[in-house]
Amino acid sequence: ADAVPPTLPELAAQVAQMKADYDEALDTCWILVCAALVFFMHAGFTMLETGCVQLKNTQNILCKNGLVVVIATICWYLVGYGLAYGEPNTEGGSFCGTSHFAGGGFLEEQASGMNRWRDWFFQWAFCATCGTIVSGAMAERTALTGFAVYVAAMTTFVYPIVVHWTWSGAGWLNNDTRTASYKDFAGSGIVHMCGGISALVGAAVVGPRQGRFAADVDQDKFVPHNVPIVVLGTFILFFGWFGFNPGSSLAMKSQADAFSASMVAMNTTAGGAMGGLVTYMLDFVMTKKHSVGALCNGILAGLVGITAACGSVEPGEAFVIGGVGGLFYLAGSALARAIKVDDPIEAFAVHGCAGFWGVLAVGLFGSEEVGGNGIFHGGENSGAQLGVQLLGALMITLWSGGFAALFFVPLKAAGLLRVSEEMQTMGLDEAKHSPRSAYSMGDGKAQV
Repeated sequence: ADAVPPTLPELAAQVAQMKADYDEALDTCWILVCAALVFFMHAGFTMLETGCVQLKNTQNILCKNGLVVVIATICWYLVGYGLAYGEPNTEGGSFCGTSHFAGGGFLEEQASGMNRWRDWFFQWAFCATCGTIVSGAMAERTALTGFAVYVAAMTTFVYPIVVHWTWSGAGWLNNDTRTASYKDFAGSGIVHMCGGISALVGAAVVGPRQGRFAADVDQDKFVPHNVPIVVLGTFILFFGWFGFNPGSSLAMKSQADAFSASMVAMNTTAGGAMGGLVTYMLDFVMTKKHSVGALCNGILAGLVGITAACGSVEPGEAFVIGGVGGLFYLAGSALARAIKVDDPIEAFAVHGCAGFWGVLAVGLFGSEEVGGNGIFHGGENSGAQLGVQLLGALMITLWSGGFAALFFVPLKAAGLLRVSEEMQTMGLDEAKHSPRSAYSMGDGKAQV
């Protein structure tokens, strides 16, 4: 018998299903590739931090960066993702999620078309990045045990709660009941400020490296031991930022999605470039020396600064935001030195200070035509928008800084945070690692 041709409603349903499948595949491919780019930023952080420490502590910082990834993965799976993106604990302003722990419910939601696997992977890359920011600030004098304990706490509880308040769409800083909700496109505050403030507290509690800031010690011993690796790390991070920011559009199935991600990529490039140029030039004016370190940190500060507003401003504004991000970095760097907080990679200045500026910039720049609500454009409720951005920055500071102190102070008191002066003199590679040095001349003899 001849097959009965499908009816028009049946054809329409088939076409709709084909489109849904196609859309899901496009979005998933986009997000998985961007997540891989964000994960590759760990290579950038590792190279940057390795270049900044003394040669005798190279393996130790490499080990810390490796531990961040593995610890964050386990903690994000067991608890972190559920606290960040689980069902809200209350309607209209939730504090934390209450479901999806250890992948619970992922299969059931897949049956209804929800791809939790993809979302978990993308957000895991961000979580691990937040933890890495702290490692460099506390380098060369921090015990692996104490550092590992804090990374577990940060990726299990501290960072996921901030995410729930904001990106989940159900948290008390960002939900449908607010006149204006906190906006942070890719994480100037949520990721970078959270990590940067934690880094400041950690560096302050653990104390400076042996001899740092001492008048009778040559401070040149603390300069980066491998500048080329610092530059390599900076460019790897810049490259990874094109997954960090454009990937936060979370979609690539329509022309509008393509335009949005492209604008974000252009703004990201503009912010990083101007941050680097402003910082490099001002540092040269002040020191009369060409500083590769200032150029690299300026680029990173510009990238951090534009991250929150990259999806809601035009490129001209992105240049301004990135440049001011460089200024915030310089101010934060000077502040840390003035209060004698030893931060070898200047994580607080780059991520904490420029991250604060990025959060604030959302409330200042951006017209409604590009999805912004900046007070400079006189948008509806723009005053409330600026207010909630300041509130968000304050709460991230108090939350991440408070919990950092809550963990680091007892760890130091218990003798689990700071290594001995003898170990610092010897070098952590020789004292704690095998082989005794990260470098060899090929004759079997370690170079210390």
